[in-house]
Amino acid sequence: MLEEHLHPLVGRLAPTNQTAKVTRMLLEMDQSEVIHLIESPEELKMKVAEAMRFLREASQGPAVGDKIDS
Repeated sequence: MLEEHLHPLVGRLAPTNQTAKVTRMLLEMDQSEVIHLIESPEELKMKVAEAMRFLREASQGPAVGDKIDS
């Protein structure tokens, strides 16, 4: 049910190819936090931006010179 409300809101803020992934990431949060995001467009915008940064950094892999634990 929350996904039905959240997905279109995220779709306005994230690229189409990332909307479902960002929505799933946000749905992993506590239910009351997700409801707050649905009711607060500015908070949602910040969380979506944070999720997009995370996805971008994760797709780039470790930076040159970063230590990789083995």
